[in-house]
Amino acid sequence: MDNHLLTFELDKESEQIFIHGDPARLEYFANALLKLAAQAKKGELPHDHFMTEEWGGYELSSEPLAEDGKLINHVKVYGWPTAEGAKPHEET
Repeated sequence: MDNHLLTFELDKESEQIFIHGDPARLEYFANALLKLAAQAKKGELPHDHFMTEEWGGYELSSEPLAEDGKLINHVKVYGWPTAEGAKPHEET
């Protein structure tokens, strides 16, 4: 993995998610989110994966920053065309 920093970490109570990133990786993540938003606005149902190298990716860093936090190895982000999310697409 390159020298960029982007981690998602849970606190020890699993009540909060902390995102740590350097400017380059935060821009990368922001651009990925904007791309998902643009696709969702067109009525598509996009998603993207962000993973550590151990999980087959390169988007996330493998070293946690918080002493007592838990590193998340795989983040999957969905884009939905409406605020209803998956509800119109669920099978009944």
